[in-house]
Amino acid sequence: MPAPVIGITPDITRESAAHGLTTRLALNLDYAEAIAHAGGIPVVLPPVLEPARFLENLDGILLTGGGDIAPYRYDAPTIHPATYGISDVRDEFEIALVHAALNADVPLLAICRGLQVLNVALGGTLIQHIPDQIDGALNHRQQELSIPSGEPAHPVTIRPDSHLARIVGTTHLMVNSYHHQAVAELAPPLLPTATAPDGVIEAAEIPGATFVLAVQWHPERLFQHYPAHHALFAALIETAQSRAARRATVVEQK
Repeated sequence: MPAPVIGITPDITRESAAHGLTTRLALNLDYAEAIAHAGGIPVVLPPVLEPARFLENLDGILLTGGGDIAPYRYDAPTIHPATYGISDVRDEFEIALVHAALNADVPLLAICRGLQVLNVALGGTLIQHIPDQIDGALNHRQQELSIPSGEPAHPVTIRPDSHLARIVGTTHLMVNSYHHQAVAELAPPLLPTATAPDGVIEAAEIPGATFVLAVQWHPERLFQHYPAHHALFAALIETAQSRAARRATVVEQK
């Protein structure tokens, strides 16, 4: 059985270099390590080709965390002062990638910003800054609470009949948290499958799809010590293996 190839979306930054300002791709190594540990082959996707071109050679997609999505993409009339890290190039590429992956039924796991991208791509909206829009909200930025990055910060309650519950094997899970935005209106056909104690949507999936699962937390920082979080990557790889086998058969026939 060939190892499935998983495309990972990087952040896009503008930085100073010896030759002046330059555009760079950035990716926390944890994402690639989590995919490799689960048996996949991680590859980084620069936004230089149409997504469909990449999908010809991929068996799954991992949408990663990062800066905020431009508010105009979900028809917000203003930009909250806490909004940061907007990259129109990244937004456009990832939204197009979501549509291409869904159309081709390519397994997709979305993390943190990835959940928000998936929701916006399908027509949903976002809470721009949780403390300003949810009374009594948890602090979803555990770095401000001095909780280590590799430790969970708060619980989530998982819908019992969800794909997520079957994967992690529980309806109550401790997760980490590094976001200040969240889903406001969830776009169909997404189904909310986990919530934090303050009501923030922490996971969503598309029922009936081969594999479309999104979480608001960062399992790539927990997978080495917490089996339930490793299980998310293992499930992606297991599902992607079928596509990898089909691609291998096509290559052999040629």
